[in-house]
Amino acid sequence: MMRSSFGGQALSVRLGLSCMVLAVLAGCSGHRVVRQDPVDVHGSTHAEALPEAKSIQATYRPAAPDAPPNPQVRYHMPPAFSFEDRPLSDNLASAIELADFEAAVIRAGYWSILEGEKDHTVLAVPNGPFEAFKHEVRPDLMRATGHGYLTGFIGQMILVGHWDMPTIRRKAAKRGGSIQVRTLAGPGYDVILKPTVFGNVEVIGKDGTVTLAGDGYPQSNGVLYMVDSILPYQ
Repeated sequence: MMRSSFGGQALSVRLGLSCMVLAVLAGCSGHRVVRQDPVDVHGSTHAEALPEAKSIQATYRPAAPDAPPNPQVRYHMPPAFSFEDRPLSDNLASAIELADFEAAVIRAGYWSILEGEKDHTVLAVPNGPFEAFKHEVRPDLMRATGHGYLTGFIGQMILVGHWDMPTIRRKAAKRGGSIQVRTLAGPGYDVILKPTVFGNVEVIGKDGTVTLAGDGYPQSNGVLYMVDSILPYQ
């Protein structure tokens, strides 16, 4: 009985090795094997660099003669990237230059929407203009007293739908040069997207205008744009 048992085990080992050899040969025959990358990284290999963290570099001040060294290299931030197979929430959170805008989106209650599957287009404000607006125009923007304003202010900068540059230009050309798009701020706060002769796109809101900076970043659930200033909101 022991010989029979050992013989069965040996046969199993031989069969297992044979299967492994066949698998290797099959892989060498040109058959494409799809494997899951075990490393915990973004799945997409296509990415675009997000805006440089100018707000951090601007805080650099040379050290005084009697102060400890303050090298400028301490204020350099390595580039962050936007991966097109990740949602708006992931890529927005990784952009140091959009940290203030990210905090405002969360406080306004829209973060779960940017994590969702429905497409939206975000017009994000860099730290510099956002900080200036917060300190000089709306000091209570991030406080409880300013929450109602914050909800509308941020809501007008989140457009319903997937509005990449080719779509904007194509649909604007069919509709007399501009298109009207709904926002999360609700009725009365639609924006007009208007391509210009200079190649960029103006965003015309209820209370003012901004310009999209660059061609935007594709996301798995929409598009992420930078704007050149604050979109006015009353």
